[in-house]
Amino acid sequence: MAKETCLALVFLFMSLQWVRSSTVDPPEKVTVTDPGHLGSLHIHWGPRLHRARCSVLYEVHYYDSSSSKWTSIRTSLNSVTAQFDLAQEVKVRVYTVFSGECVEGGITRSQNYTEVVQKPDRRGIDCFQAVTCVYFNMEHLVCHWKKNAEIPGKAQEKLYYWCVYVQALLHTWKGWLVAKDYRCLKHRQLGHAKECPRYITSGGERTGCIFSGIDIPTFTDLNLCVNASSEQPIRALYSTLQIQNHVKPDAPTQVSVDTAAERQLKAHWNSPSGRIPHHCLLWQLQTSRNGRNTFSLIPSSDATVMLPLPDFENICLKVRSKLNKYCADSGVWSDWSPSVCYRARGREKGDVFLLV
Repeated sequence: MAKETCLALVFLFMSLQWVRSSTVDPPEKVTVTDPGHLGSLHIHWGPRLHRARCSVLYEVHYYDSSSSKWTSIRTSLNSVTAQFDLAQEVKVRVYTVFSGECVEGGITRSQNYTEVVQKPDRRGIDCFQAVTCVYFNMEHLVCHWKKNAEIPGKAQEKLYYWCVYVQALLHTWKGWLVAKDYRCLKHRQLGHAKECPRYITSGGERTGCIFSGIDIPTFTDLNLCVNASSEQPIRALYSTLQIQNHVKPDAPTQVSVDTAAERQLKAHWNSPSGRIPHHCLLWQLQTSRNGRNTFSLIPSSDATVMLPLPDFENICLKVRSKLNKYCADSGVWSDWSPSVCYRARGREKGDVFLLV
């Protein structure tokens, strides 16, 4: 029953609006269907319009409740796939756009739009608060959920997931993105949502999921749904995970510090092994001098930094990493590496040594 609640969203309200324009009409019919992909909905409109000596495009606006903003896209197709939070209201508007000789070489958009509004079923107990996930070294994903209230009776929590459709940008047209949808390549066989392969339990209750043995693409989105079966209705919790924003690299290894030319210290470390591309890593170095800590960011993918050679001060350093802004919008810092120290013993040559 939990799976059916997650996969089959019950809409209490649906409104369809269409008002003709004297020049360009919006599509006559717009439908929004749920294929059971936990928020990835299919938007279709028709019939397709044809106008002599003109190109016909469609402008789709859909409301992203997570960012509280409208997202817009123009396409020559008569369908797109868009991501929604199924616990929130679904809003879609579709315009028709003509360009070419039939509009004297310009661009004309219908003044009105066809709109679909779908409201979710808000009945039931709101038990789940949030899902948090960490993708350890891009090798295994672990998710936990928080609860607002106790699950009634002996209900058992369940988590379902699905790989989101992503958009391949083909080209720009008059400043608009023209896109074509395609399915996440490594999950073509995932025709429907799957249940968590391995649950985390605490005190006899399920508290999380380990995606062991699941081949997750390096940069993609996942739709998640947490629910529970019970005699009393329980609201499902939906979440979309941009997996690259939850990567936590392994701690750097083999940290070393050596004296170099021109009175400098050369600090070096090894990048974590695994699937994380080295050019995606941002480093943070902590240096400690006589109890004073200094932090510096090292955007280079080269795991080496040069430091001034101290005359009389001892210096210790350690390093950690996360994905940089070119590979992720955010990230999780790795654990710190072991601390490596250089101790100054005097002015004489050779009066230095490393303390690990």
